[in-house]
Amino acid sequence: FSFFWQQTMSAQQASTRTGLLGAALMGVAAGVCALTVGLALLSTPSTTMLASATVPQIATRVSTPAAIARPLATPLHATMRDVPQYDLPADEEVEDAFYQSFAAPEAPGGTATSWALGAISTTAAALFFAYRRWVTNVEAEIAAYEAQVEATLEARAWRMAQVVGEMPASTGPAPVRVVDSAGASAGEQMLNLKTAGMNSKGLVHKKLVAELANRRQANAHTKTRAEVSGGGKKPYAQKGTGNARRGSSRSPLLRGGGVSFGPRNNRNYKQDINKKEGRLAISSLIQNRAGIMTVVNGLDSAVTEISTKNAKSMIESLKQPGSGPKVLIVVDDTDGFDMKDPLYLSTRNIPNVRFKQQKQLNVADLLWPHQILVSDKAMAGIEGRFGA
Repeated sequence: FSFFWQQTMSAQQASTRTGLLGAALMGVAAGVCALTVGLALLSTPSTTMLASATVPQIATRVSTPAAIARPLATPLHATMRDVPQYDLPADEEVEDAFYQSFAAPEAPGGTATSWALGAISTTAAALFFAYRRWVTNVEAEIAAYEAQVEATLEARAWRMAQVVGEMPASTGPAPVRVVDSAGASAGEQMLNLKTAGMNSKGLVHKKLVAELANRRQANAHTKTRAEVSGGGKKPYAQKGTGNARRGSSRSPLLRGGGVSFGPRNNRNYKQDINKKEGRLAISSLIQNRAGIMTVVNGLDSAVTEISTKNAKSMIESLKQPGSGPKVLIVVDDTDGFDMKDPLYLSTRNIPNVRFKQQKQLNVADLLWPHQILVSDKAMAGIEGRFGA
């Protein structure tokens, strides 16, 4: 009874329907146990009939295992041993008769009670094993359903994160267009840099806010009542005028007076960010902008003479078809950069064109353009700094 109760309680945790069926089977099992005891008590009081007929008939004629027959006979013997009218033998004699009866291929004929006990015991065992098998199948189905629901929720969360922009469309290697200085296609190059994954957007935003705040200058400035000229004389008498008492005409409450809590030119807007976070933000953004990036072989030496017109036509030939007007040019500065470089002097007056060295790249500059032109040497430097 207690074993069926434990199985039923564990089944209730898995499923409500399983628990209800378990409760029903538990009641059936309890009824079977009570019926078995009642039939045994109503059987003949002969010890021989109880020990050598009932149990062997269960074992041989109904083919019930010894593990089921023995728990039925032993408790009955222990209960009825002290009743004088039954005159039961000692436990050792019953044990010997029990094992001898099981060892015999054919047991002596028994009464109808032995057949009933065997049938009831076999039915109870069959119900129990069928119940356990059904519970196992239900638990497996529930586990599979929970795994399917969890996978569906994870996929939905991933799609929603892509929709709202909480992660880049791709955090793996991305192809980058490669051309020569004349604009002819030279294949593709795989770009694989370190990224922050799903945290890329937040990290890039943090880096951008820090960059813009560090550029800010505190130009606005107001004077307090102590800094405004004048106001040293008491405007009027303390009493007798009916007005509020005043000690200075430069009070913040009066026109021409000082300003309370106004902007000051000594305010510091600087925001700090960890160096590793800053590098990871730039790396994540470069990887995310691979779709609008073009690697130009020999871009550093493509312009030999200063000519804004020639530089503008070259940029138009290098841009991707259909891209916007804003262009960022990135060159190599590994060996230093000459401010008299013809490419820099030729492009600095072109509208919507910015010129940057690869070590000067920042988030604000990378978010601004519609097209990024990178020299092959600068791309090698970027991969060396931010490569995965």
